[in-house]
Amino acid sequence: MKTGEIYWVNLDPTIGEEIKKRRPVVVLSGGHNKNLKLAIVVPVTAWSSYWEKNPFFVSLEPDTMNGIRKKSVVDCFQIRAVSHKRFAEKIGEISNDEIDQIKRSITLILDIELKHCED
Repeated sequence: MKTGEIYWVNLDPTIGEEIKKRRPVVVLSGGHNKNLKLAIVVPVTAWSSYWEKNPFFVSLEPDTMNGIRKKSVVDCFQIRAVSHKRFAEKIGEISNDEIDQIKRSITLILDIELKHCED
């Protein structure tokens, strides 16, 4: 698993408002196969006009590279670590620009100022 790849993942069981069911996720960090069998992911969900102006969501248009079949959004607010055992087949991957958009959304959510992350 590599950053930017999209896989089908079973996110159940969940509690409350956590995003659920079998759905695509974008891998942000594949983990370390020898020691840490977890991946940091953000789920993909159906597009709605509500998401359009919300900075926590990144739009994905369907194409042959990402393998998504309908207009969707990456729900960056639902970032989570999942076991490698939850992963099924790879769907595709997103562009570097889309990865950068996801990272910007996550810095907003976590209130991280990039200047504090630099050496």
